[in-house]
Formats: sequence, structure tokens, C-alpha cells
Amino acid sequence: MDGKLRTTSYSQNLEDVVLSRLIDLIDHGTYIDIGAGHPVLENATYTLYLAGWTGINVEPMAREAQLLVEQRPRDITLQVAVGGESGRITLFEAPLENRGATTWDRELVARYEAAGQKFTPFEVELVTLDTILSRFEPGQVHVLKVDVEGMEDIVIANANLAKHQPWVLVIESTVPNSLEQSHHAWEHVVLDAGYVMTLFDGLNRFYVRNDLDEIVSVLSTPANVFDSWESYTVQLHKDRETVAREYAESLEAELQLFRDKSDIAETYCRSLEADRLLLRDRLDQAEVYNRSLESERVELREGNRAAAEYAHSLEAEREQIRATMESSRSLLNKIDSWLRAIARRFRSSK
Repeated sequence: MDGKLRTTSYSQNLEDVVLSRLIDLIDHGTYIDIGAGHPVLENATYTLYLAGWTGINVEPMAREAQLLVEQRPRDITLQVAVGGESGRITLFEAPLENRGATTWDRELVARYEAAGQKFTPFEVELVTLDTILSRFEPGQVHVLKVDVEGMEDIVIANANLAKHQPWVLVIESTVPNSLEQSHHAWEHVVLDAGYVMTLFDGLNRFYVRNDLDEIVSVLSTPANVFDSWESYTVQLHKDRETVAREYAESLEAELQLFRDKSDIAETYCRSLEADRLLLRDRLDQAEVYNRSLESERVELREGNRAAAEYAHSLEAEREQIRATMESSRSLLNKIDSWLRAIARRFRSSK
């Protein structure tokens, strides 16, 4: 092991980790996934899809079939059920918390519903596995996965595996929702078609065509540390931790930026406060100066009033002096007239 993760496991029971060993041996392989379910979560072929493989996904539930169409565009998705004949069949759709339990078995549904789960009946087209395998040339399908919740014996019994020769079979081999193995009902059909059982992982049995010795060897051990795998849920948790850490770091950076801006704002506020105090001092000084100007204006106005009164008194005195001068001039004229008259009399008396 070089410590480098090579495979992300999306499947329920690490089936995709085992199958991923085929990626280095088969370039752009082909799969048929009967009972595909969600296109990613608990899906046994999504790892192969990411490696460039393509194939057919068979899923009777409308919601999952639509997701497969949207998220697996290179694949063909068939919204049908697979059974022993062509026609129509009633299935019972499982609730969201147990989607993989959708089944045709009414007794199984009764047990689920007794435990409080609600199943909804729906009708869907029914085809045989042979019909789907016939889309490919013999030996062209590299992986055939079958998970049909208790219908495995019917599906396998009505498939000509010897004719179509898919390389690898992965078949769910326990009774739904139990540890009880169910392969005894159909395994003889597989072995008689020329396959050898290579692995039981506790849920599925892996079979390989008996002429593919290298593949037999590769698929003979369960998923282990040497496959260098990591669970998608663990990876998702790590990704979420990374996102959360990066988000926390971004928040810390924003907080630091806010602190820096706060410090700048505080410094600016202090400068504004200093400016405010300076302006207040200047305003006080201006107020004092304004009061001094007002005092001077009042004094000046009082001074002007006194000057005006003094000027008025001077004007009155001037008028009085002028009147006195006029009176004096008139008196002088009279005296002058008297003196001339006296002078004339004096001359005439001689």
C-alpha cells in the first residue's frame, strides 16, 4: 500500500470496492444493474461509472429512475421491473427511510407495515432479464448485478446466462432484511451456466465465468485495507469538515477585517472627537470675540450718540453765536449811523 486512496465506496456493503479491481483490467467496461436504486448513494456501480464504464440501470421506482436519468446521463435507465415474464406487475414502494425495500412480496410488506412503515402500491412494466441481456452481444456485459428483494430465483431462472455470458455476477443472496441466506433457490442455475462462486460478502454472492481465471482470482477476497478505499459518507463528512473549517476561517478573516475596520473607525472617531473639541474651543473663542465686538458696538453706538448730542449742542452754540454776531453787527451799524449823524451835526455847527 502506498497510502494513497484509490477508491471511494458508495455502495451499501462495499460491493463497489471489490468490483473496482476490474477497472485496471477492463477499459470502459459495461454493466447491467438490476435494482439500481439511487444513482449515487448505496449504489454498486457508481464507482465504475466514474471510471468511464457505462451500462443499463433498471429501477422501477419513478423518483430513483428520474435521478438516474439526470445524474447518470451516459447510462440507459429503464423504469421497469424484472421477473419471469413480460407484462405488468404491482410493486409496493417503500418509504424514504427504507427505499431499498421496495418489493412485490405482500407478506414481506405486511411485516414492514407491522413495524410501522408505510408502503404504497404501484404498477409498472415487467420484463425478463433475457430481454435486457439481448441488447448486448454475448460476453459484452462485464458486470451483472441483481438486487430484486426476494425475486432473485425468478429472475435468474428465466435468464439464459450460458448464452449471454456476462463476466461477473453480483447477486443479493439473503432473505430481505435478514441474515438468512437464499442462494440455495437459484445458485445451481448459475453454476450450471459455467460460473464459479468467488466470494460471499455477507449480503451478496460474487460469481465469475469459469474461463476467466484472472478475474476469478481478483474477485476472491472481500474489500480490505489493500484496496485503498474510503467510504463516501466518511469522505462527505471530511468534506463537510473541510467546508466548515474553511467557512470558520473565512468568518475569522471577516472578524479580523471587522476588528481592523473597528480600530480604524475608533481612531477616526478619536480624531473626530479631537476636531470636535478644537472646534468647540474655536467656537468659544469666537463667542468671546463676538461678545467683545458687541460690547464695542454698544460702546461705539453710545459714543456715537454722545458725539451726536455734542455736535447738536455745538450746532446750537454756533447758531447762538451767529445770532449774537448778527445782533452785534446790527448794533455796530446803529452806532456807526449815530456817529456819522453826530459828525454831520458837529460839522454843521461850525
